[in-house]
Amino acid sequence: MLRIVARIQRRSALVWVAVLGASLIGTAASIAALYDTPAKIQTYATAVTTGNALVAINGKVEGIDSLGGVIQDEFGFLAAFLLPLLGISLGARATRREEESGRLELLLAGRIARHEPTLAALLVATATICATAAVFAVGLAVTGVPVVGSVLYALSLGALAFTFAGLAALLAQLTLHARSVYTWSLIVLAASYVVRGVGDVTQTWVTWLSPLGWAEKAAPFGDQRWWALAIPVAIGLGLGGAALRLASRRDVGSALLRGGAGPARASARLRSPIGLAVSIHRPATLGWLAGGILLTGMMGALTQQLLDAVAGNPALSEAVGIVAGRPMDGFVAATQLYLAIIAAGYVVQAIGTLRAEEAEGRLEMRLSGTLSRSRWLAAHALVVLGGLVTIVVCSSLVLGLATALSVGDTAELGPIVSSGLAYLPAELVLAGLALAIYGLRPRLFGLAWAGYAVMTFIAFLGPSLKLHQWVLNLSPTTHVGNPPVGAIETGALIVTAAIAVILVAVGFAAFQRRGVPQG
Repeated sequence: MLRIVARIQRRSALVWVAVLGASLIGTAASIAALYDTPAKIQTYATAVTTGNALVAINGKVEGIDSLGGVIQDEFGFLAAFLLPLLGISLGARATRREEESGRLELLLAGRIARHEPTLAALLVATATICATAAVFAVGLAVTGVPVVGSVLYALSLGALAFTFAGLAALLAQLTLHARSVYTWSLIVLAASYVVRGVGDVTQTWVTWLSPLGWAEKAAPFGDQRWWALAIPVAIGLGLGGAALRLASRRDVGSALLRGGAGPARASARLRSPIGLAVSIHRPATLGWLAGGILLTGMMGALTQQLLDAVAGNPALSEAVGIVAGRPMDGFVAATQLYLAIIAAGYVVQAIGTLRAEEAEGRLEMRLSGTLSRSRWLAAHALVVLGGLVTIVVCSSLVLGLATALSVGDTAELGPIVSSGLAYLPAELVLAGLALAIYGLRPRLFGLAWAGYAVMTFIAFLGPSLKLHQWVLNLSPTTHVGNPPVGAIETGALIVTAAIAVILVAVGFAAFQRRGVPQG
């Protein structure tokens, strides 16, 4: 089982280790070059610790007046989501997805005990997480961070991923579909982020209720609480142990939490291509929408605090990349960039669902009747586009309303919404890339997630790390123009939209000609 699971996971595991390692090491190397004196590090620490706005976003970093502390703060937002996603992805793919496809039942027909596939999945996930932590520790040490702090920071991030791997393995026993594992895991992650933010801002014990808080409380560049690692490790072991126990007792193909039988006949809506596509994509759309609303609502509510902090410490503007003299516009621009990353993640995940529909045999049955390939793909593309617009518009409205309540001015609502819509062409480029890969070679769909990871890294860290312009131009978000701080680059948006249309056309044309199903 270990060999089987390792074969299933090897490509995705290598991509995760490479992307995460490159992200942290690139961040560390660039920060070491930028903040190369104690005075510069102290200036950064003074700026970002003014007020509670940035603490709620990145967490409370102990030892932020050191090179390691600056790296932890800059990488904090990405780490809070990427490391849990590593554990969720590794835990869900080799458990519920394999069972949902029917392959697990074939394996269990032999001499393999029911709990062994789950155990093998957890062991492979743990090995991948350990490899990622090792890359982190070596990379930080090479860039000049003290070895002890580097090891503790790497282990704290690894323990965070381990906790969510155990959670995903447990949810795979409770829910019937892999998408439900992802949905509930992301809900737990979002709740953990909010709880950690509340605890850090109020400076109370509430932080200890969040897995993100456990990683933070290890304080690798502060007091170095090695014992704090025992909490996520114990929780991860407990979740994994519960998953093993349930896997050994329940029926294969079943779930402990499942709804009752559906209606005997499908409604007219579900019998139409678009209606069925809406039903398939609705859970993911609602989940990503909840994440966007949660982020923009929290950021908008913190607007006045950030404005006060910038007024009391102008160095904060430079430290967090907000244009001096226009702090509110800079804060909105940064939030809209976060929202653009969420929206791009939604479209890649939604198009990845088409790969699952094909791999699990449902697409072949749909196309065996009168439904054409173009109608099927067009229905899903329209639903994904509608979900994207819904996420962007609703989240931007929440940001505008929360900002207006925070600062007492509703005049900015229109520009806030329009700045969110300006990122639609950039998000559609990711959708076009994912659709083109799906149409050409669905087995290589991981490249779409690699492109998303590159865009995320450049968008979040590229300007602050002063990357070369040609590197920044690799991300479609660079060409938007950073509204509402800068003018929207209309010409660049037209070119970006044209690229998206070309990629979509390539995806449709390739899908019409290839075999179904295709590996």
